Amino acid sequence: LQREPRNPRRKRRRAMKQTDPLRRKLKQIGIALSFASFGALCMMGNLLFLPVALLRLNRIEVVRNFVRDFIMISWRIFLLLARLYGSIGVSWRCKLPPSGTLIIANHPSLLDVVIFLAHVRRANCVVKESLCKNPFLSAAIAAAGYIPNTGSEAMIDACRSALARGESLIIFPEGTRTADRIAMHKAAFYIAINFAKNMNCIAIKMDPKSLKKGQVWYDTPEVRMKYDLYELCALDLTGFEPDRPNPIRVRKLYEKISNLYEKENL
Repeated sequence: LQREPRNPRRKRRRAMKQTDPLRRKLKQIGIALSFASFGALCMMGNLLFLPVALLRLNRIEVVRNFVRDFIMISWRIFLLLARLYGSIGVSWRCKLPPSGTLIIANHPSLLDVVIFLAHVRRANCVVKESLCKNPFLSAAIAAAGYIPNTGSEAMIDACRSALARGESLIIFPEGTRTADRIAMHKAAFYIAINFAKNMNCIAIKMDPKSLKKGQVWYDTPEVRMKYDLYELCALDLTGFEPDRPNPIRVRKLYEKISNLYEKENL
């Protein structure tokens, strides 16, 4: 008899592990502990920063920076605990950009912004508008001065001001978590061309894919969710199509970056 190839055996062993009831139960416990930690950190931050939000002390740079540093440390603790629980692993392979850089990325899961804020110190971020009404997150978002994604002129102006102050700004151009394919909106590229000098494009590859739009947090795979973040390109926007009018530059940049992400098969 011929020996069976090794790969099918390995696949069968992996399948057996995934269907093992004890392994599944332990993984569920790990996920539950991870998100319990997430909720506890959110609640603690909200209670701590409620006075800052109510008194609008985030207008003071020192206060705003303290809040963002606290958030960065909190999310680092969460990611460390999630790794220890065996539920999430993160590989960050990006150079930290200079201050005042516009950072864009695809948006496969619930935790993408958490990973970025845990790694990019004092970055500003455009966040989903509904999160600004979330009882666990609203005070911390307001205290940190993060920008709600209202799609309005006020949002565009807030992005301009953040970049003018030298803050790095994180935007997910899809506007929401990825569905079947990456579909970016042009607003991020309008901000890039009109207000930013540099732009970094980061790819987020998740295996297996989970925590997608409409998926509950506990409906996760039985194996560790692995995030791999790496830089696709870094652009000096002052040298991007400099002889063209800005509307054409926006369209060209949108097409270039959309094609870049599409080729990555994320």
